[in-house]
Amino acid sequence: MRESDSPKPAIFAMSNPTNNAECTAADAFKHAGENIVFASGSPFTNVDLGNGKVGHVNQANNMYLFPGIGLGTLLSGAHFITDGMLQAAAECLASYMTDEEVQNGILYPSINR
Repeated sequence: MRESDSPKPAIFAMSNPTNNAECTAADAFKHAGENIVFASGSPFTNVDLGNGKVGHVNQANNMYLFPGIGLGTLLSGAHFITDGMLQAAAECLASYMTDEEVQNGILYPSINR
């Protein structure tokens, strides 16, 4: 892991499968501290930080955007997916986030909403 000047650095361990991940969620919180945002391409459980706090683990998954982008492209008859389309999809997804989720280091809105 690299040193960061950010007050809340992000660590993205994106390799799959789990045994190829750059680090585990527990290792990230142990070595970088509790004030990080952690996401991985593999599933990890949230981390008990031992002080009544939970280190939230985000599984970075393309299921949030790819189905809608694909369907929208098909229905619109677009021949290309532009940067603007991806930006609009990302902004739409972000609009579903609550302030509490953002403060807790959660990157994606709850799928249960």
